[in-house]
Amino acid sequence: MDRRPGVQRDEAVPLRGLPRSSGAAQLRLRVPPGGAEAARRPRDEHRDHEVISTTKVASWFDLRVSLTRRQFIWTAAAASLSLPGLAPSEVEGQERNEASRGGSPFQHGVASGDPLGDRIILWTRVTPREPSVNQSLTLRWRVGTDPQLQRTVSSGTVETGAARDYTVKVDAGGLMPGATYYYAFDIDGAQSPIGRTKTFPASGATRMRFALVSCSNYPAGFFNVYASMAKRPDLDAIVHVGDYIYEFGEGEYGAGLEINRVPEPPREAVALSDYRLRYATYRTDPDLQEAHRLFPFIAVWDDHEICNDAWAGGAINHNPEKGEGDWATRKAAAYRAYREWMPR
Repeated sequence: MDRRPGVQRDEAVPLRGLPRSSGAAQLRLRVPPGGAEAARRPRDEHRDHEVISTTKVASWFDLRVSLTRRQFIWTAAAASLSLPGLAPSEVEGQERNEASRGGSPFQHGVASGDPLGDRIILWTRVTPREPSVNQSLTLRWRVGTDPQLQRTVSSGTVETGAARDYTVKVDAGGLMPGATYYYAFDIDGAQSPIGRTKTFPASGATRMRFALVSCSNYPAGFFNVYASMAKRPDLDAIVHVGDYIYEFGEGEYGAGLEINRVPEPPREAVALSDYRLRYATYRTDPDLQEAHRLFPFIAVWDDHEICNDAWAGGAINHNPEKGEGDWATRKAAAYRAYREWMPR
């Protein structure tokens, strides 16, 4: 679903030097003349503009950058200094995502990502009652302008199956820039939670507000920062700059047993089925589900989406002699699971 000119998202781009603990920062973005569309032009076509970051320990400061999508993510990562105080507030009439309870086929919630001015990626996953290799499932999706989805502006059907781990992605178009939309999926009479998302603004916009996250290690602690973000009514999107998951097995990096957050599988993720199950574990976290439900994510990977300290030909944490197989095979499996499970 890579639609942005000049952005290669099929290659690993480790963001070196980032803090190795979960965190978030608030960002105010002053969009250059020409708005969000101008922000996607090649670097030499940009005029100067500013990205301003605020945290608990930092005052406002200016950074002059060329705001391609990747340039923005790198700059935001560099500006992230510490956890901010995220003030709680009500989110317009939305109930907490409870899909992971009971027998709902939408155990992993809904998500949106990679917003443009006229379209956005919508995501969900179906948990089939009786999985089958040759099984094909058809879902209906809707996008509307009200939380009850009574005013539908776009809809359609989409198929999924075991080949894509029953994940679903829809490139929903025909939307208005800078607008809030609501969306849902349904299958066999069961409806997903209703998600909320937002498109990028049109030309003339002067400011956007993002939350920045990285290094989200499931067994190392609870995802409280996602819960704080979900209470903010003023965010335009959440930017995740990598290490959305960690590949380590139980006890290697975190105390999952002590806090009842053991990732699945409990061994190190190496094969495609391992990476898929690891994403599935993360996406049962209620705070992460709620953040995905309420805001579009803009995401890139770092190294732990594959394994620790990866480079083109291998990784510190990859050892074929210990039964971890061929590096290219492992890397391809990790990339595939990432594309299946991330709304991008």
